[in-house]
Amino acid sequence: MGTNSSIMKPHKWISAWCSKIGSSHIQEGLPCQDNSKVEYVKNTDFIIAAISDGAGSCENSQIGSSFLVDKVIEKLGLFLKSDKGLFINDIELSQKKWREEAFLIFTELKTELKVKANESNLEFKSLSATLIVTISNGKFIACANVGDGRAAFRSMEDEWYPMLIPTKGEEANQTLFITSDFWDTDTQSEYFGSFYYSNPISAFTLLSDGCERASFEILKYNKEEDKYFDPNKPFKPFFEPNYLNLLKLGKAKIDQNKINELWGDFIEKGNSNLINETDDKSMILSLFLTRHIDEAKG
Repeated sequence: MGTNSSIMKPHKWISAWCSKIGSSHIQEGLPCQDNSKVEYVKNTDFIIAAISDGAGSCENSQIGSSFLVDKVIEKLGLFLKSDKGLFINDIELSQKKWREEAFLIFTELKTELKVKANESNLEFKSLSATLIVTISNGKFIACANVGDGRAAFRSMEDEWYPMLIPTKGEEANQTLFITSDFWDTDTQSEYFGSFYYSNPISAFTLLSDGCERASFEILKYNKEEDKYFDPNKPFKPFFEPNYLNLLKLGKAKIDQNKINELWGDFIEKGNSNLINETDDKSMILSLFLTRHIDEAKG
């Protein structure tokens, strides 16, 4: 799912994205409830990437996740081309400006998802899904999220850094979705996540929680406090080989569909954590090709 690649690739980006059904969903006769997508804004260096993880307990969540991914990319694409497009018009961007715009788009998505539910005679909550979205032109990166999953960027110094903290509900272990009642109270809501980094990047990744154990350090024991905590640290030995492999595929001018097919195979069986994961799995990896092109050699 989410591997449609009818779009044209600009020469400055190479991406891989795919969503794969989990073994538990196959056993239970459920569809893949994840969706992922990458799109490039025509005639610019901008990329928009999104991942949505449908709630496993909600029978129509795959409809919600598909709707959210398509719509958030559409809305951000229109925004970037609009008169108030902060990035296209070289107006100075800030964390505050990005958070305000992203929050507005997310609240619009919630309203439009309600309309879709009514039009389709579906219960609104049955469409419950998380959402992570990222935009970049290589000179900066911005991310926003409601719910869990992970995101990270690769600096020009070749280090990987997290872009979001998974947003949880008001109760312990409660998952948050776009359909939840309390994340959209105001722009300062702790349940709405946003991130802005104003320096050049070399790559970024988005992933649903089905891929996090394979690619992030997410659980560590603190002896002094006698409790576990979440370091939320991208695992560089996981991402760097994939970064280099994707560079090689881009240099070889491999077709986008083939890249996504290979990426899907990796998400299914790339390491023991991915093989043993029972949940749906989505991951996006995108590289900005302005530097380190020689890393693909050899």
